[in-house]
Amino acid sequence: MTPNSPSPRRLNVRRLAIGGSVGLVLIYLLFVSAGYLWLRHALHNERIGLVDVALCRWKEVRRTMAAEQFAAGKKAWEAKDYQAAYLALTSGVRNDPLNAAGRLLTANFLGAAGAVNLEVTLLEEGLSHTPDDPQLLEQTLALLTATGRDARALELLRKQYATKLTGTNGLLLRRSELLATLNAEGATAARQLLEKYSDLKRHHPATPVVAQVLWESQDRLAAIDLLSGFLQSQPGAYSVYAQQADWQASMGMKIEARKTAERACAQFPSELAPRILLIATASPNEFEISQRSQQEIATYLKDFADRPEAIPLLASLAGRNGWVNLAHTLYAVGADRQPNLAMLALSYSDALARTAHLNEARQILAQIELQAPDGNSSFMSTLRQRQIVVAAALNDHDGTREFARRLAAALRNDPDGLEVCRRRFIQLKIPDAAAELASTTSAAKSPARK
Repeated sequence: MTPNSPSPRRLNVRRLAIGGSVGLVLIYLLFVSAGYLWLRHALHNERIGLVDVALCRWKEVRRTMAAEQFAAGKKAWEAKDYQAAYLALTSGVRNDPLNAAGRLLTANFLGAAGAVNLEVTLLEEGLSHTPDDPQLLEQTLALLTATGRDARALELLRKQYATKLTGTNGLLLRRSELLATLNAEGATAARQLLEKYSDLKRHHPATPVVAQVLWESQDRLAAIDLLSGFLQSQPGAYSVYAQQADWQASMGMKIEARKTAERACAQFPSELAPRILLIATASPNEFEISQRSQQEIATYLKDFADRPEAIPLLASLAGRNGWVNLAHTLYAVGADRQPNLAMLALSYSDALARTAHLNEARQILAQIELQAPDGNSSFMSTLRQRQIVVAAALNDHDGTREFARRLAAALRNDPDGLEVCRRRFIQLKIPDAAAELASTTSAAKSPARK
């Protein structure tokens, strides 16, 4: 061996280093290939490229996976495979929490499935990731105010978004604060806030909320005029037609209410709700079905005979208006056509209660309770509220308090819904129920404080 030749030990070290490097490269290539094949074929993520896996672009990979999962979830939802849709959509949200569009799709799915608490949680969580996304912000606040979570909406608006009321989403935030204030704190507080946010009076999307504030403040003709102008420029807003017709009818403007309903039917010829509105406005006298309404009902049933929701919607109107014979007939007809008679029976009990047939209404409600589906807290809440109203009308104080306790039990996982019911019974002047729900709410909050 010459003096300049490398030693055997150095050669061995070099060979080991080269062999180790080659081995690591082979292992890396093996893992990249396996990961790519797994993502591409096992998870069916067609958009993921080999370079993304090789360069460990995990965020890109997760975003691509989420896009595939949202698409798969939407497809499964349309195919009514709800379990697969839930798994795909919620996995997509976990993989890409910044995807506001995917989160909104998932929230809509949860809302359609009746999982409102999960929907609220998902949307509020989204605001922590993308707080300035206008669609996410609008849907979150709209859901909070629509489900009685007005206190939570005000908390968000007055704390997290207090410095953004004049920013890009300022008008949306101020409009939402006005509605939540009206719901939670009353017309006086809302009117004061409207004077502070005077620019909302000129903001077209805020018109229905501003009109509601005026109506609750007893400025009712101004509220009706405001909605009339809104409908001239926004003829596609059905809910505003219904509100306008209801306000006009309550002010004795029967002809104007009828014309509003006719405009709604012309705008939405294939929808059920405008036709229901038309039937309602065709009977000028309370508790009495006019001949014109009877003709409208016959046409309605003929046009929508193949729609399963047609009879329940008509029965609900009969219950609200006290049309006992119609409600009873629809209940009898529904026995042959409807898989679930509970809602038709509730409508029948409403009609009886509206016409002061209170004992009969109480008997119907008792029969519904015996046949009520187990575990359906939403239906039980609806049933209990009716039982409370009927018991209070019969001056049954013990029964009113007992049904209020049962209502609280049905809403034990929904404190916001409980608070909405409490406020409703205050408005209906049923103090026994309101007091019982108030004590339950306080008892629920005490452990939380501790």
